[in-house]
Amino acid sequence: MSRNRIIKALLMAGAAALALLLVVLAAGCGGSTGTTAGTTATAAQQTNFDKTAKMMTEFLNSPSVKPMSPTELNTILTDGNPNNDPLVLDVRDETDYANASAKSPGHIKGAINVPFRKVADPANVSKISTALASHADKTIVVHCYTAHTQSIDMPVLYELAQSGQLGTPAPKIVGLDWGMMGYNSVETPPTYNNTYPLETKANQPAASASLPSVTNDFQKQAQAVLADMPGRLNIDKGAQTVKDKPLSDYTVIDIRSADEYAKGHMPGAVNVDYKTMFNQENGTYPNLKKISTAKQILVVGDNQYTEEFVAVGLNLLNIDQSKFNTGALGFDIATWNNTVGRQFTAADKHTFPVVTGATPDGS
Repeated sequence: MSRNRIIKALLMAGAAALALLLVVLAAGCGGSTGTTAGTTATAAQQTNFDKTAKMMTEFLNSPSVKPMSPTELNTILTDGNPNNDPLVLDVRDETDYANASAKSPGHIKGAINVPFRKVADPANVSKISTALASHADKTIVVHCYTAHTQSIDMPVLYELAQSGQLGTPAPKIVGLDWGMMGYNSVETPPTYNNTYPLETKANQPAASASLPSVTNDFQKQAQAVLADMPGRLNIDKGAQTVKDKPLSDYTVIDIRSADEYAKGHMPGAVNVDYKTMFNQENGTYPNLKKISTAKQILVVGDNQYTEEFVAVGLNLLNIDQSKFNTGALGFDIATWNNTVGRQFTAADKHTFPVVTGATPDGS
């Protein structure tokens, strides 16, 4: 072999060795093959379960978890500048959208109506996208009666937005604080009379739960979830039961911080912080595996928004019984014991103007 050919062969071998070393180093430092916090897997490496769980983690750690105040929304809508008006999406029943009654004052002028169980239907996705196209401000403010069902819709809308189905750029999804009850207070507010027992001991999961599979069609999965999703699971009047069942009949998941959980939680509740609920670590989901599916899952937090966000996320991942029946505690842990959680107060009541009629402008 000539001297030049020997040198060339040595150079090629050295380059190959260097490339192999770089691959090893990248993998060891959390490169593209990982799916732990701070890394991103390629689309081909992600399962459908991974994709939905990743979306939920992004959503729960995004600005969308903080609702817009009724005062802020009314100020924007009445400042005379249409360029900063968001699209208001009213997800209540069509009758309550159009009419004034003991349950509803009508609707916010300019709001479009899509009942919450139908938000993921193709025709309504198109309706929302078309309505948003006429708004310079690409923000969707979602509201219902008291903020529970709007919070069920928000993770679904977030994923539809991120996947480009609501137009580009992807709109911001935000809820209205306390829903219509906060904007124009006709709906009867909740009461906070209960002081049912809290415990401070930490409860451990009964066993490591297996994780189900998820369809590759998010929109169809969302339609199925919304069709069966319970509204809110209320505490029965004068009884320490939820929907006529004792707490022992539920898998109670407290999604507050570890510090708040330690101060006092509902008997039997297992703690999983909502911010890390759907995190993937070393190829698995340690927090999701803490959730037993032997009983109906009851999600409890210090506000109704994150409760419903987590409940619908679990349903989107098929984490429950054969039916999509994971639900959130009505108006958060404050309705179980009024020394904790967030309560609706006189300061949350407003009487901002609304209109009646079947169209956004009230005609």
